Amino acid sequence: MPKSDLVAQKISEIRPRFLAALSQRLDRLEEIRDQLETVDDVWPLMVEIRSEAHTTVGLAATLGFHDLGLLAQEVEIFIHRAEKAGETSHFPEDGLYKFDSMIGEMALLIP
Repeated sequence: MPKSDLVAQKISEIRPRFLAALSQRLDRLEEIRDQLETVDDVWPLMVEIRSEAHTTVGLAATLGFHDLGLLAQEVEIFIHRAEKAGETSHFPEDGLYKFDSMIGEMALLIP
C-alpha cells in the first residue's frame, strides 16, 4: 500500500475520535463562555481557552478541518498577545468574537 494511502487510512481512523473529543471540548468551552460573563477573574479561563485552542490547532488542520484550525489559532494568538500586553483582567470584545467563532465552527462539525 502506498504511503499516501496509509496516511489517508490513519486520518480516517482518527477523525471520529477527534470529533468525539471535540464534542466534549465544545461542552466545556460553552461552560467557560458562560462563566466569562460572571466571574471577576477571567485569566484562569483564558488560560484554559488557550490550551484548548492550542490542542485544536494542529489536530484540526491535520484532519482536514482547516477553518477550525485557523479559528483556534486566532484564539490562541489573541490570548497570548493579551497576556503579553497585560490585558488579563477581562476578555476583550474582539477576543470574544474570535472565541465565539471557534465555538460556532466546532458546533458545525459535531455530528
